[in-house]
Amino acid sequence: MNEVLQLELIVGIIVTFILITIFVLSAKKGNFDDQKKMMDGMLFDSPDDLRSAAQQEAKQEEMRKKKRESKELDK
Repeated sequence: MNEVLQLELIVGIIVTFILITIFVLSAKKGNFDDQKKMMDGMLFDSPDDLRSAAQQEAKQEEMRKKKRESKELDK
């Protein structure tokens, strides 16, 4: 009986170490970073608000792209 408990303890420690390692590596890679989505979710409640936010973001990206293109033409 004592050997079984020791085996369970060793296996439990190994599994715990593996899971903690996976979590830490995922957190370092940024897999849990989605702050913009969380903030937008709090600001915009209805589907119409979300659509307008997506359109606004697309417009901002388009403006950035035009700005980059104009800088490249100036060079």
